[in-house]
Amino acid sequence: MNIKVTTRDFDEFETKEQSRDSGKNIHRFRKQRTDLALMDEAVRLNGAEAIPDSGGFTPTYQGSRHEREWIISYLGAFYEDGLIVDVLSKVKGGKEANVYCCEAAEGLGVDYLAAKIYRPRMLRNLRNDALYREGRKVLDDEGKAVHDHGMLKAIRHGSSFGKELSHTSWLEHEFETLSILHKAGASVPRPYASGNNTIMMEYLGEAEGSAPTLHEVHLSSRAEAKRLFDRLMANVEIMLGCNRIHGDLSAYNVLYWDGDFRIIDFPQAVKPQDNRSAFAIFKRDVTRLCQYFGRYGLATRPNDLAWKLWQKHGFGSLWAPDETDWDDTDHNAD
Repeated sequence: MNIKVTTRDFDEFETKEQSRDSGKNIHRFRKQRTDLALMDEAVRLNGAEAIPDSGGFTPTYQGSRHEREWIISYLGAFYEDGLIVDVLSKVKGGKEANVYCCEAAEGLGVDYLAAKIYRPRMLRNLRNDALYREGRKVLDDEGKAVHDHGMLKAIRHGSSFGKELSHTSWLEHEFETLSILHKAGASVPRPYASGNNTIMMEYLGEAEGSAPTLHEVHLSSRAEAKRLFDRLMANVEIMLGCNRIHGDLSAYNVLYWDGDFRIIDFPQAVKPQDNRSAFAIFKRDVTRLCQYFGRYGLATRPNDLAWKLWQKHGFGSLWAPDETDWDDTDHNAD
């Protein structure tokens, strides 16, 4: 498996030429994704005997038989490459992805890493993903823009292969966004590597439990709330400066630990220039943050704040959406 690290040159990433051997690309991609899907089904039906030897990777975290073999298959390459030495616990489970606390390999300078493993065909359970995909490049499993006509046609037609391509592109967009924002100084988890349906990133918390989300925290004072709100809005500005909007920002997607925080979950992030709904998405992010901090007595004007930031970063001439076109009840809000 090809594991990417964050030292790759994103300028070069943007200008990669399409492959000269499109047929080979399609075959390689289809085989990799089909093998992963077959592995999941084999474990479900036949148990551990259907999976190849773990190669010495024996995670402490047990889980179910299915989950354990799933972990060995998806995280085994990171163990072999010397990034992790163990999987200690599951810290989050959901329809889209599971997150595990892993013991980091010696020499990384950290004790733990978080492994976010996307569920196969995650997009079958994702609502309104077309809203965020508008204007996006399609990325392959190496983070390269897909130009091949056959692969793009498969996505348009919604074939099984096309859905797998879309699934991988969704994951690679999150890794790309995390890498860009971390490099710019945003308070996001440091991404270490991606591949095999997984993103390895910074872990916030202790071995016994990950950092809670801001939604689960009661801040000690209005002064603390004001300090945190100002820092979060500064991060919103860093994102705009990197031509990114989180797209689902709220107290549910901010981890809070000992006065520090990390903004998480970026697969739906959009670029202002590429998406006709960009301003409405941005305004919703700002509004959700304002709603949360309103419980601490902070008086904010989210519509005005969003518009001023939008103009400040040079996007005032971009089109704004008709917000009645979407259903805000699909999203968490305080």
